[in-house]
Amino acid sequence: MNIKSIVKRFLTAVSAAVFCLSAAGCYLLPDEEEVLDAPTVKASDVNYSTVTAKKKDLEKKLVSTGTVTAENQYNLSYEKQSGTVTKFYVRAGDEVKKGDVICELDTYDLDYQIEEKELYLEKARLNVDIIFEGGGTQAQVDSAYVDVQLLEKELDKLKEQKEDASLKAPIDGVVSSLSDVRVGDSVNPGQTIATVIDTSALYIAIKPDELTQYKMDMDIQIRIDENYYDGTVFMTPDELVNYQQEKADDHNAVDDTGINYEAETVYVRFKDDPPTEAVGQLADTVLVLDSVKDAIVISNNLIKKVDGEQVVYVLKNGEKTAVAVETGLSTGSQTEIKSGLSEGDEIIIR
Repeated sequence: MNIKSIVKRFLTAVSAAVFCLSAAGCYLLPDEEEVLDAPTVKASDVNYSTVTAKKKDLEKKLVSTGTVTAENQYNLSYEKQSGTVTKFYVRAGDEVKKGDVICELDTYDLDYQIEEKELYLEKARLNVDIIFEGGGTQAQVDSAYVDVQLLEKELDKLKEQKEDASLKAPIDGVVSSLSDVRVGDSVNPGQTIATVIDTSALYIAIKPDELTQYKMDMDIQIRIDENYYDGTVFMTPDELVNYQQEKADDHNAVDDTGINYEAETVYVRFKDDPPTEAVGQLADTVLVLDSVKDAIVISNNLIKKVDGEQVVYVLKNGEKTAVAVETGLSTGSQTEIKSGLSEGDEIIIR
């Protein structure tokens, strides 16, 4: 068999194989995958976060913050004498009564002078008796008695100096601060040693945004920490203009309030006895503008606007439903719902 015959037979075999595969439907190619329908989700299968509608009281109020300050304070110093401090009887924050001693100066030399002067006075009085009993003239007796009077005056002056060596509280109040003076330090006349404040008259100065809401003698609440106290407005910007004009017209008028009034400021005073420890603390003034009792109240962000209408989304029978509502009193964060919602309704948050 020659080469040509072999090649011819091979080509014939290959052609037959290709024909057979074509007739069998091309089983060497993969089948196409079946296309599935997209899964469906029912609305009732969605989980919502809700909050239950409840009734409560709602207040619309203005809250401003200020520092509790004393209307009157007294800087204590020695007016006429200097000396060395020997003892302090109080510390900053201590309550004092009028006349209580704050500190004392060294009176060692003064005590010696008083003791010496008392001896001279005793001698002078004895001299008067001797002259009188010895039959001296009236002029001699009177002259000796003048010496007694002079010594009495000198002794009284020394005792007054000793009394003035004790620095005393001028009022009932609290020692708000002591200067940087220690026992053993020297002090000069006019040098402030301590400051005592009158805690019976405390006030708060505030600068609210809505000044026109505050009127003279208006009742207001004062909040310190979690405690509330009754207060009253005693100065407003409008009243301050009148007050300053009256002072300007009356040249003899003296402002004895102890307050340096400022413009655009409202001043609130405690009505009852304020806590003495409140001085220097921050306090809130709370002015109630309006209030409702036992109303359905919800957060403002739960109220939506749909086609110009206010609605709230509630969960009814597992479905999200828009409910038209009528609103009432509103604050910065909460609103009264006058109609559309009932107590117990489940309001959708998200």
